[in-house]
Amino acid sequence: MQHLNQIVPLLEQDTLTNITLLKMIEAYEGAISSKLIEGSEPSRWGLLLLLPIEAYPYDQQTYPEADYIAFVAYTEQSLLPELLTAVPTGARLVFKLQKDEYREQLAQYYELEQARAYISYTSQDELTSSNVQQHKQHKAINNEDVVKQETLTEELLPLLCSNGYTPEELRGYFAERAYAFVIYRDGEAAAGCFIFCNYKDIWEIAGVHTRERWRGQGLARQLVAAALEHLRQRGLRPRYHVLETNAASIGLADSLGLHPFMKLTHHTMRSPAAIPQ
Repeated sequence: MQHLNQIVPLLEQDTLTNITLLKMIEAYEGAISSKLIEGSEPSRWGLLLLLPIEAYPYDQQTYPEADYIAFVAYTEQSLLPELLTAVPTGARLVFKLQKDEYREQLAQYYELEQARAYISYTSQDELTSSNVQQHKQHKAINNEDVVKQETLTEELLPLLCSNGYTPEELRGYFAERAYAFVIYRDGEAAAGCFIFCNYKDIWEIAGVHTRERWRGQGLARQLVAAALEHLRQRGLRPRYHVLETNAASIGLADSLGLHPFMKLTHHTMRSPAAIPQ
């Protein structure tokens, strides 16, 4: 990947907003291609990332017609047309966009259709310098029902795979210091989630799931609160990433005082890419 030493510091100027791009670069540096353009001033720049769809099995299954996953970031809108000249003619893209303005500008060049959207939440502490709400949000950590587990057991696999993760993905996360938080009822894992390092000090709270017979008891909220407190005590930054249509998860985030900081939208193309004029 070209310009890596330039690109990462630019994106890290707003790490939370650009978390998806930073993670993709970290995970797929050998497969991803980039186009970086410097504008009229050092603070003005534009970036296009293209990841071949076959490099990312989940997206290959979700978007079988696509050739590339595309990401953009820029501080100068006028650079976008030149960035898009790096898109191979005839390629079908899935754009993953972290700002509405990017979608609005890209719509001038491509016929885009939104496929899905995700909302990313974090704690109040990450968005402001105030710690007033810090302790109010995490009372459930004192619930002794929540068990922290550093080992991924065979018993936990079906529970944590319920939201689309594969056993291989989970084993990879736990090999890199992931943790599970579990509530047991009648000798079985009734509800669970796990946390893993997404990028540097930003840790993801993921895989939240309650078995059907134990739903309606607030177990998911207890798990996420425990995970948040665990991260807070260690000075780590939380990210809770949910599908925009998942009302239960959004309600859970609201109940814990989490705040949305970014909506990541996925857009497919109605026709193959042409070179922007």
